[in-house]
Amino acid sequence: MSFARANPLRSSPLAEINITPLVDVLLTVLIIFMITAPIVTKKIPLPLLGGDTVKPVEPHVLGVTITDAGEILLNELPTSVAELEMHVRIAAAGSAPVRLDIRPQAHSEYAALVDVLALATRHAVTDVRVEALREP
Repeated sequence: MSFARANPLRSSPLAEINITPLVDVLLTVLIIFMITAPIVTKKIPLPLLGGDTVKPVEPHVLGVTITDAGEILLNELPTSVAELEMHVRIAAAGSAPVRLDIRPQAHSEYAALVDVLALATRHAVTDVRVEALREP
């Protein structure tokens, strides 16, 4: 039996790329984008400036002064930490946000300031402003 050999000039391997899987993947991605594009570009109604604007809610402001003698004043009236906590609890229960303006005097005790800040943390008051009063 004789085996015929192919022409040695034609026997080199062919380098072809099979693009069928690539086209399948690209068509799948195209279909996914066609389905998700309308969902992603859905309009979201936002309040715009003009006719029906929402007015911002004014916060309930509690002014706390810590004197050099260690006294705590709530809106310029002497109070204790327990009474201050009661006022903060009542204000936090309302619908308006609570703002705590703390004004320690120059030589007031740091422990009193820490007590007031801890009180604000316990009642989830996040708008706390501390302003140091200057010496007269």
